[in-house]
Amino acid sequence: MEQPKNQLANALYIHIPFCDHICHYCDFTKMLTNPKITRQYVETLLEELTSYSISSVKTIFIGGGTPTALNLEELTLLLSAIQPLMIQGGEYTMECNFESTTKEKLETMFHYGINRLSYGVQTFKKDALIALNRHHSVSDITEGIALAKSVGFSAINIDLIYDLPKVSDDDLRQDLMSFLALDVDHISTYALTVHPNTVFGIQKVPQATDEVSRGHYELIYQTLTEAGYDRYEVSNFARHGKRSIHNLTYWRNLPYYGIGLGASGYLNGVRYTNTKSMKRYLEKHTRDQEEVIDNTMKEFEFLMLNLRLKDGFSKKEFESLFLIPFEVAYQSTIPSLIEKKLLTIKADVVSLTFEGMMLLDYVVIKLSQHRAPTI
Repeated sequence: MEQPKNQLANALYIHIPFCDHICHYCDFTKMLTNPKITRQYVETLLEELTSYSISSVKTIFIGGGTPTALNLEELTLLLSAIQPLMIQGGEYTMECNFESTTKEKLETMFHYGINRLSYGVQTFKKDALIALNRHHSVSDITEGIALAKSVGFSAINIDLIYDLPKVSDDDLRQDLMSFLALDVDHISTYALTVHPNTVFGIQKVPQATDEVSRGHYELIYQTLTEAGYDRYEVSNFARHGKRSIHNLTYWRNLPYYGIGLGASGYLNGVRYTNTKSMKRYLEKHTRDQEEVIDNTMKEFEFLMLNLRLKDGFSKKEFESLFLIPFEVAYQSTIPSLIEKKLLTIKADVVSLTFEGMMLLDYVVIKLSQHRAPTI
C-alpha cells in the first residue's frame, strides 16, 4: 500500500462509509453500519493514511456516509491518529447526523481538535424528511445544534436540499426561516438530483424543471443575502469570515489527499479514486482508478471550478499555469460573454455575474469551444 513520494497537498479528505440507514436520494459511497467490520475498516483506513507519509495539512474533512455512525471507541481511535497531522489554527471538519451524535462523541471530537461541524439537515418539513428517509425530527435539529454549541463548537454548517417533491415555495421559505433561527454561520444548498441507483431513481421521482429550480434558487439567494450571508460559491453561503476553507481546495482545483472507501484525491497531476468494494479495501487494495490530468483538462477544470466562486480567479494565476494570458486564450469569446452580462473582468480578476453563475456550464463550454492555441 506504499504510495509514491513527493506528494504535496494541504488538504485531507477521509471517508467513513457507514450509515445507520440509507437516504433515498444518496449516491455517495455508503453501506449500512456493520459492527463486525467498522473497527477493521478504521484500522485499514489508518494504514492507508500512514502510507502517504503526510507531515501536516491545513484542512481536514471527515465525511461519509455518516462518520458519527462509528462508536465512541472507534471514533477515538480514528481521531487520536489524525490529530497530529493538523497544523495549529487549521480547519478540521466532521460531518454529523443528529441521531448518532451524542454529547460524548461531540466532547471527543472537540478534545481531538475538530473545530467545525457539518450537519445533514436537508429540510425542516416533517413529511419531506420522511420521504427522504431521514430519521431525525425538527426538534432533533434544534436540540442537536444547541448541544454542539454547548460543547464549544462555534463553526457549524448545515446542508439543505431544495427542489424536493411536494415542497412548495412557502415550505422552502419556512425552511430558510428555520435555518436562520438556528443562528449558525454557514449553509450549503443543493438542488435535488435524482440518481439512477437510489430509491428515488428506482421510483422515478421527477426532478424540478429548470424554471422551478431557478425560482427556488433565487428565493434562497435573496433570503440569505438579506440576512447577511454571502454567497461565496454557487451553492454555499457564509457569514463574514466563515467560509469553508477545505472546500475552497476543491474549487481552486488544488491538490488534496483522499483516504477511505470510494474516496478520491488529486496529487502530482493525477486524479485517483479508491475502490468501492469493502472486501477489496479491507484486503488493502485501495486505489481503483487513476487519471493523469493533461493541460487541456486541467484548464477546463480550472475554469469550471474557479468560476463557481464569487471571487473568480486571477489572470496572473491563469497565465502562470497555462502560459498564455486569459484574454488572449479566449479572445474570440470574452466580448460576447461580457456583452451578455455573464462574465466580468475587473483589473486582475475574472468572475461571473449572477446570471453567469446560473449558466455556468454554458459559459465554460463556450470558452472551451473557442480556445486559442497557446503561444
